[in-house]
Amino acid sequence: MRARLASLVLSFLVLSVGLVRAESIVVIVNGEPAKHPAVEIALEPLLKARGLEVKLGTDDKVVKQKITDCVVIATPTCLEVALARLNVDFTLFVNLDVDREGGREEITVNGWLYGAGGKLIAAQVQVCRDCRNDTLGPTAEDMAKALFVVQSQGLGKLTFSSRPAGAKVFLDGELVGQTPWEQGVREGEHEAAFELPGHRRETRKVVVRRDEVTAVDVVLTPMTGPGGGKVRRNPLWLGVAIGGAAVAIGGGVVLAMDEDDTLTPTTDQYFTDTAPIGLAMIGVGAAAAVAGTYLYLTTGRPTAARSTPTAWVAPGGGGVGWAGAF
Repeated sequence: MRARLASLVLSFLVLSVGLVRAESIVVIVNGEPAKHPAVEIALEPLLKARGLEVKLGTDDKVVKQKITDCVVIATPTCLEVALARLNVDFTLFVNLDVDREGGREEITVNGWLYGAGGKLIAAQVQVCRDCRNDTLGPTAEDMAKALFVVQSQGLGKLTFSSRPAGAKVFLDGELVGQTPWEQGVREGEHEAAFELPGHRRETRKVVVRRDEVTAVDVVLTPMTGPGGGKVRRNPLWLGVAIGGAAVAIGGGVVLAMDEDDTLTPTTDQYFTDTAPIGLAMIGVGAAAAVAGTYLYLTTGRPTAARSTPTAWVAPGGGGVGWAGAF
C-alpha cells in the first residue's frame, strides 16, 4: 500500500513538473552572415542555462521582411508588431555592424530584447575591437547578460523625440539609437544626450519610474545663421573697426595741423580752421572702431542678414549708424 502511494505521489510530481512550461526565446541574428554561427554558438548555451527554451532564427517571411525594413530606418520598436507573430516569451534580436580597416575588423554588436507580444524591453551595445570569432562570441554573451540584467530590474518606458528628428541618442554615455526612440529602461535617474550634425548638443536629466512612460521632446538649436551658413566671425565688422581706427588717426593728424603755428595768414596765403573737421573725424572713427570691434566679437550671422554700416560727417560733428533690415 505504501509503495503504491509513493508511486502515485512520484507520478504526480513528474506530471506537475511536465506541466510547468519553460519560457521560450527566439534568437535572430542579422548582419554579416559569416559571423552568425559565432554569435549563435555563444548565445544558445547561455540562454539554456537561464532555463529558456531556445530557437535559433525564424522562417516567418513577414518577420524577415520587417527586419530588413526596420534595420534600414533604425527604429527598434518598428519590429514589435511583427515579432508578436512568433508567440514566444522573448525575442533576442542581434544586429552586427562590421567595420573593416587596415586588415582588422571592428564589430558593433547591437542587441534588443523583446518580451511577450513583441514589446521592447531593453537595448544594449557592445563593441568587439580587432574582432575574431573567438572574441565575438564573448562580446555577444556580455551583451545578452546586460539585457537580462535590465529585464530583471524594475522597468519603465522611456521615449525620446527631437525636432528635427534623426538625432543620435546617448543614454548614460552609451549610443543607443536615434530619434524617435523608445524602449524599456530600468527605473531611476538617467542622463540623455542628443547630437545632430549642424546643431548644438543637448543634454537632459530624466527620471524613469516603474511601469510608467516618461516622454522627452527636445528642440535642437541650429549652429547656423539665418542665411544657412556656419556661424563664424563676420569680416565686415573687422573692416569697419579698422576703417574707423584709420579715420580717427586721420582726424588726429588734421587736428595737429590746426595746432601748427608755423603757418601765419598773409595776403598770399589762406588759412583754414581744421579743428572741427579733425574732431569730427576722431569722433566718427572712434565710434566706428568701437562698434565694429563689438559686432565682430559678438555676432556671427552672415552679412546678408545684417544691415550696412554708414558714417557721416557734418559741420560741427558726425556719427555712425546702420542702414537696412534688422
